Amino acid sequence: MGNKQFTPDLVALRAAAGRLPVDDVIRLFGNYHARNAVIYLHDHPTATLDELADALAAAAASTDETIATPSDRERIRIRLYHVILPQLEELGIVSFDSEANAVTETTIPAAIREYLRIDDCSA
Repeated sequence: MGNKQFTPDLVALRAAAGRLPVDDVIRLFGNYHARNAVIYLHDHPTATLDELADALAAAAASTDETIATPSDRERIRIRLYHVILPQLEELGIVSFDSEANAVTETTIPAAIREYLRIDDCSA
């Protein structure tokens, strides 16, 4: 997944925002876990909250060359549930069912995929 030392190209991000509020997109994609969530959801568009938390905890541990702990996973899960997934839903990127704890649909705009270089990673 993404690199923690990600330096956003604000001009590219502004273009990627398209019809979305630029400040919201910049704030959201400035977050390592949010970027990795979108990258993961590109390949798994109907992931459960637990599945997504596991993937993000593993990605963070891999980047840090550590082992993910249950508390790391739970911290990420809480952030996904209360912050990241609601923001992605507000931007129209995902549909999140908070009762089922699952993303039920993912629609990543082409400009966001290009900005995050998702299509380059998927090949």
